[in-house]
Amino acid sequence: MKSVQVTEPIKAIYVSYDGALDPLGSTQVVPYLLALSARGVRITLVTFEKQERWLRPSAVAAMWSRLEASDIRWLPLRYHKSPRLLATLYDLWVGSRMIASELARSRASLVHCRGDIAMTMARRAGVQGQARLLYDVRGLFSDERVEAGSWSRGSMVDRVVRRLEAENLQAADGVVMLTAMTEAALAARRPNLPPRRIIPTSADLSVFTPRGAEEMPEHGLVYSGSLGTWYMIREMVAFARRSRRLLPERPLFLTPQVTDARGAGAEPDWADALSADPTEVPQLLRRARAALFFIKPTPAKRASCPTKLAEALACGLPIVCNRGIGDLDEIVERENVGVLVESMSESGYDNAVDRLAHLIRDPELPARCRRLAESRYDLETAAQAYHQLYREIA
Repeated sequence: MKSVQVTEPIKAIYVSYDGALDPLGSTQVVPYLLALSARGVRITLVTFEKQERWLRPSAVAAMWSRLEASDIRWLPLRYHKSPRLLATLYDLWVGSRMIASELARSRASLVHCRGDIAMTMARRAGVQGQARLLYDVRGLFSDERVEAGSWSRGSMVDRVVRRLEAENLQAADGVVMLTAMTEAALAARRPNLPPRRIIPTSADLSVFTPRGAEEMPEHGLVYSGSLGTWYMIREMVAFARRSRRLLPERPLFLTPQVTDARGAGAEPDWADALSADPTEVPQLLRRARAALFFIKPTPAKRASCPTKLAEALACGLPIVCNRGIGDLDEIVERENVGVLVESMSESGYDNAVDRLAHLIRDPELPARCRRLAESRYDLETAAQAYHQLYREIA
């Protein structure tokens, strides 16, 4: 009689220093985990939640229900913001204790760490030797902090963080990266990279969909997302104003920082600026002709892949962006799904607007954008890549 081999389901602990209730957590952490759970992975999610979001009972209850429905165990911890260094050290300590406790309880075979702080927590928890470590690199953290002016290159903080990054990479049993540029940078730091995947940020294509043939656009350009350190809000506002020459519909700045958008010149007499719940974003995106974002083109941003890229393409929107962001220089031009702005000047803006106006007259453009999202930025494809890597290293 033949024996039947029973494969044990993978048990994983997913650690994120971003909260599940944050916009990023709800769109770029939770959907992946739901898809992995549907593939049989048993998941514990450890997150750090901001107090202001935790004080919204309806949002918390909805997240509990969403995760429980997929049999995901959620262990939310409180995020501490200040004083910055001491708060982060405290969170590292609390997170390490939680990971160690959950590892002992669940006997997980894999700990998936989103970013360097999560990876440091897992190493401090003594995961090595008990479970495999998956290092999900979301960017070149120390380079980003130096370029943002948070600290100086070569300072004590810089040296400590770079040493932690090197230790994280050496400890990894598997690596996930957003861009090919990141893979090259990491290979220079560790020539014998472990099993790895390039998985760009993706979108749920069942949620982000193109507008119907009967729907008319209400906005010319749309910017969607936070206005943080890297986003060039004044340049985006200036470009949006110049775009009115050929795109008569009002541009839309869809952001939690409405005051910042208004302060940068997106005034009510010519532009709309509003904050929206994440569930409302897909519908609002569909009402535009094209998506706009400018990101400071520093060396570290070659490792980034903006979430708003996948969401816009999934909605059939072409992209307007500057050069130097992740792999976009090659992708936008090769796939003919947008316009690269060559210079932050009136002539550079006008040239890009002319090219965009020509491009959006192409009736095949929305379908081309959607096909690229389906082939490269689909959440299900990304989840399958994660699952394959889980199986390979766990």
